Amino acid sequence: MVQRFSRSLRFRFLAALGGVFLLALISLAALSKWVIFPALHKEERAVVIKELAQIERSLNISQQELLAQARDWSIWDDTYEFIQGNYPGYTDTNFSQQMFEEMRYQLMAFFNAEGDVHFLAGLNPATGQYHTCYTAERECRWMSGLIRTMQSSIKEDPEQGKSRLYAGTTPLMVASNPIVRIDESGPPQGWLFKVRPMDDAWLTITEDYTGLPTTLSMVEGGINNDTAVTISGNTIQAQRYLTTYPHNEQLALGTQLNRTSYLASLETFRYVLLWTACLMLLVIGLVLLLLERIILKPLRTLTQFTQQASVDLKGSSNLLGRGDEIGVLARAFQEQFKHQQQLNAELIELSTHDPLTGLPNRRLFDQRLREVVNISLNTGQPLSVMMIDIDHFKLFNDHYGHPEGDICLQRVAQTMHDVATAHGFFIARTGGEEFSAMLPANTATQAMEKSQSLSDAIDQLKHPHQRSPVASYVTVSIGISQLDIGGVMTPSGLMTAADQALYAAKAAGRHCAKVYTPSLANATISSHSAPS
Repeated sequence: MVQRFSRSLRFRFLAALGGVFLLALISLAALSKWVIFPALHKEERAVVIKELAQIERSLNISQQELLAQARDWSIWDDTYEFIQGNYPGYTDTNFSQQMFEEMRYQLMAFFNAEGDVHFLAGLNPATGQYHTCYTAERECRWMSGLIRTMQSSIKEDPEQGKSRLYAGTTPLMVASNPIVRIDESGPPQGWLFKVRPMDDAWLTITEDYTGLPTTLSMVEGGINNDTAVTISGNTIQAQRYLTTYPHNEQLALGTQLNRTSYLASLETFRYVLLWTACLMLLVIGLVLLLLERIILKPLRTLTQFTQQASVDLKGSSNLLGRGDEIGVLARAFQEQFKHQQQLNAELIELSTHDPLTGLPNRRLFDQRLREVVNISLNTGQPLSVMMIDIDHFKLFNDHYGHPEGDICLQRVAQTMHDVATAHGFFIARTGGEEFSAMLPANTATQAMEKSQSLSDAIDQLKHPHQRSPVASYVTVSIGISQLDIGGVMTPSGLMTAADQALYAAKAAGRHCAKVYTPSLANATISSHSAPS
C-alpha cells in the first residue's frame, strides 16, 4: 500500500510542490542575504556619502571665497603702498574689531619681501580681544605659532595664491596671496594671509546652508581611505579625511543620517518575505484540495477565476457561491487578493506621506515637481514654489521638548494643508521643520499673495513660542521662486532659488516672505565675500 501511495499523483505532486517550496525558500533567503540587503545597505551608504560630498562642496566654496578676499586685498594699490611703508594711515582706515567680527576673521598677517612680519591684526580666540602689532610678541604672542607656520609656507612656495586648512585645536581656513600692484606687474613686495576659524559658528553656518548635521575633528597620522562610513544603531555616520598643513594631522569632516527609512524598508521587505512564504503554503494547500477531487472541469473553472480575479471579481458570483471545495478556494483567493490590495495601498501610503503630519513627503513632492516642471516648460504656463521654515524651531524644541515640538508641527501642518486646499496648491513636509509648496499656473506675485494667507493662518494659531526672538508665538519664514526667472529651468534649480529666497527672508529678520531674483542671490553671496 505504501508503494501504491508513493506512485500516486497526489504523492508525486506533493513531493514536487514540497521541493519547489524548499527551493523557493532557499532562493528567497539567498537573494535577501546576498542581493537585496546588500543593495539596500549600498544605497544607504551612497546617500550619506552624497550628503557628505555636499558639505565638502560648501567647505570648498568657503575656501574659494576667503581666497578671493585675500586676493582682492593683496592686489590693491593701497596695500602695495602700505607694505612699502608709504601709507601710514592704512591700518587706521581699513582695520577694526567690528570688521574682523563681521567678516569672521581671526587673523590678518602682512609679511614683507624677506618674509618678515610687517603688520599683524586679529582677535585673540581665548579672550575675544582685538590686537594690532608689528611683531608676534606681548599681546600678540598668541599669533606666534601661526606666524611661524605661515613663514614656512612662504619658504616652501613663494608664489602662494592658495587656500589651505591649518591643523589645530580649532581648525583654521587660511588663504594667502602675494602683494603686487593692481595690474600685477613687477615682483611681489610681500604676502598677505587671512585666517578664518572653523569653530562652532562656522559649523552652524554650514549646517544652516546645507541642512545637514556637520562635525569637525582632528585625526593624528594618515588615513588610508578618503571616506569612512560607520553604522551605530539607528545612525549612519560618514567622515572624509582632508589634508591639513602641516601634514602630520588630518581634518575629519563628517555628517550623520538617521537610518529610520532604511530600517523601515528592511522591516517591510522581511514582512513581504514572510507573507510570500505564507501565501506559497496556502497555495500548496489549495492545490492539494483540488487534487482530492481529481476533476478537470473545476480546475479549468478555477483557472478562469484566478485570471479574472486580477482584473474584476464582480463577474464571478456563480463561482463564489459554490458550496464545494472550488467555491471555498475561490472565496479564499478573493479574500487574500483584497487583503493584498489593502497591504499594497498601505505600503504606497507609507512611502509617499510623512507619518507625523500626514502631509506628502519629500519623495512624493520631488516626483510631482518633476512632472509639473515638464508640463510648465511644454505649455509655457508659470510655475512657482515656496520653501517654508518654522522660525527658531530648535529653540522651541529646546524649551518645550520634542513631544510638544511634534504637536506644534502637526498643528502648523494641518493649518498649511487647509490653506493649500482652499487656494488650490500642493504642500509637503520636506524636512524637520521645513515644508515645500508648488503652485502650478501661479506667478511669483500670486505666490506671494498666497504666502501671506499661509503666514496669517499660522499667526492666527497663536501657538506659544516664548523663546522666539521674532514673536511670542510660532511664525514662519517663506522663500519663493518662479520657473524661468534668472535662468531657473530645472526642479533642483527652482528649489535652490527658493532656498536662497528663504535665506534672504531669514536674513531680513524672519516672519516674512521673499521672492528670488538674480540680484537677491548676488546680494546674498556678496554679503559674505566682499572685502570690508
